[in-house]
Amino acid sequence: MHTITLQINNNDALETLRALENKHFISIIENSDFDSPSLPGEPLSLAEFKCWINEAEVAPAVSLIQAKEIWAGKKRQLQQLTK
Repeated sequence: MHTITLQINNNDALETLRALENKHFISIIENSDFDSPSLPGEPLSLAEFKCWINEAEVAPAVSLIQAKEIWAGKKRQLQQLTK
C-alpha cells in the first residue's frame, strides 16, 4: 500500500478517482479545501505559531557561505550514494 497526497484541479479528474474508489482500487482518505500544498500537516494555532517564531528568533544563525558549504557537502554525499 502507498499513500500519496494530490491536488485535483479538474472535476473530471476527481470523478475518475471516485470511479476508482468505487471499484475498490483506491481509497480516498480525506477531502480538503486547503489551498496550499507547500504547508503539509495540521494547521498551527496562533499560540503554536507564536512559539515557533520565538524559537526561530533565538536559534543560532548560519552564514550564507556556511550554508552553501554544508549543502555542497550533502550534494556530494548524495551523488556518491547514487552512483
